[in-house]
Amino acid sequence: MIVQFWLGATLLLIIASALFMMPFLNNKNREKTGSNNSRNTLNRALYDVRIAELESDDTQGLLIDKDKIISELQHNLLDDISDEKIVATNNKQRWLWLPGLLVLIFGSVAMYWSVGSYQEISNWENTLQRYPALQDKLFSDSESRPTEQELRDIMLGLRTHLASDPSDAKGWLLYSRLGMVFKDADLALDAIKKAYHLKPDSVDIRLVYAQLKMQRGDEYSQQQAELMLADLLKDNPTELQAWSMYAFMALEKQDYNAAITRWKQMLTLVEVDSEQAQMLHGSISYAKKQMQEQGIEAGEIQPQVEIATTDEVGAPIYSVNISVANNVVIPESGFIIVYAQAVSGPKMPIAAIKLTLTNLPITTQLSDANAMMQGMKLSDHSEFIIKARLSKSGDVMNKSGDWQGVSDVIKAGQTTPVNIIISEPL
Repeated sequence: MIVQFWLGATLLLIIASALFMMPFLNNKNREKTGSNNSRNTLNRALYDVRIAELESDDTQGLLIDKDKIISELQHNLLDDISDEKIVATNNKQRWLWLPGLLVLIFGSVAMYWSVGSYQEISNWENTLQRYPALQDKLFSDSESRPTEQELRDIMLGLRTHLASDPSDAKGWLLYSRLGMVFKDADLALDAIKKAYHLKPDSVDIRLVYAQLKMQRGDEYSQQQAELMLADLLKDNPTELQAWSMYAFMALEKQDYNAAITRWKQMLTLVEVDSEQAQMLHGSISYAKKQMQEQGIEAGEIQPQVEIATTDEVGAPIYSVNISVANNVVIPESGFIIVYAQAVSGPKMPIAAIKLTLTNLPITTQLSDANAMMQGMKLSDHSEFIIKARLSKSGDVMNKSGDWQGVSDVIKAGQTTPVNIIISEPL
């Protein structure tokens, strides 16, 4: 890129120099032509005058050898108009254009060197060369901590990538997060808007968008953020981070009843004895204490976000919370297979779903949409159980090394979450 720039700059200087010299060259030619024409005209005029004088003298009988004198005049005229006799333009005047040309070239280079962006272009080129390694360090090496300058370099490389590929929603999401790191709220918000336009169903993008709206502080943005979180939780009712932000917004408005209700909803999504549960209990206690000090009556309110318990045709949707016992060896990669079986009858799964292993515990849903065979629905069974298997291979068949958990018997239409603890080796 830098080589191309210098080639282009050199070409432009050559063109500018040629344009600069053209007036001088044309003027020199005009002067030379004009000088020649003037001298030749004068010589011919003198020749004509001298011929006229000779004719007068000859008429008076004063000339002895007229023809010889005329021949000499003709020879002298030819000598006077010869190219070899033309007086050349003064050498000093001929090279007057050279200092101007040197000022143009060196002045242009000096001007760009002092006020141009040569150093920025050079740094940009170096950053682009290091961008793949910096990106790998950020995402692949969990032990490394990028410096502020490295994050800025990643941001520059990412911006260049997005300029060539503006349809990369994940790239815009990362660019927005880097903007948040450097406290550039406008840049972060602009980037997340582009990401949301490209992928409006992404949970991560919607969370960051709502967070940036919350941070703007004005009332309109706060209302927008709350509506965005409510819509997000309707689509993803088990998203803990969204519930946490939703509860925090209620706390900021000193709506303690709403905050407590939202924290209690979160308690149904985490392990009873987990650190998260303890923090939630502490938050609830804090809110209740504030209510007592301010004389606010405690009262349960219904969550503004309703967790869906039926699908569009009225068939039940079962929420399943899956956790693992302490003795379970969790592989670095694998799958969670969740499936329903009839209490009495064939062991063939009625409905099943396979999830990529992520952080445990996790929550998922099972419904008629996950039916294994056409005509065999979960809603057709009055009783069934749900099993959750931790599998390295993702194979539906039982394999040595897999772990499994089984729920209690579930009654059709149950609305409370189904809790399964994976604890049995296969």
